[in-house]
Amino acid sequence: MIAEKKGLLKAWFFLICAIVFEVLGTSFLKMKNVILGYFFMAMFIAFSYFFLSKAITKIQIGIAYAIWELLGVILILLVSFIVFKENLTLTQILGIVCSIAGIIMINIGEIKE
Repeated sequence: MIAEKKGLLKAWFFLICAIVFEVLGTSFLKMKNVILGYFFMAMFIAFSYFFLSKAITKIQIGIAYAIWELLGVILILLVSFIVFKENLTLTQILGIVCSIAGIIMINIGEIKE
């Protein structure tokens, strides 16, 4: 039982790593040096998919992917707002709120075995 919980905790750690690397990779697309930006983007996205593949060994793929995408989008929007001084529109904020509600509903509806 304890080993199973450790495995699940490890899977959630891998999912968080996947999200962080996705955000890093996407953020590098704004580099002025396009070739270098693409290089770092590809490297970080590859790390992201590696960690996502590790996470789905214990987390349902639908749940993991939904959380990966949602938190990735939210963090990328925050990076664009804070680092790149871009604006968030009301529509984007509403979309984030709806996405969060959707992920919560998906997780509540998950069938426990």
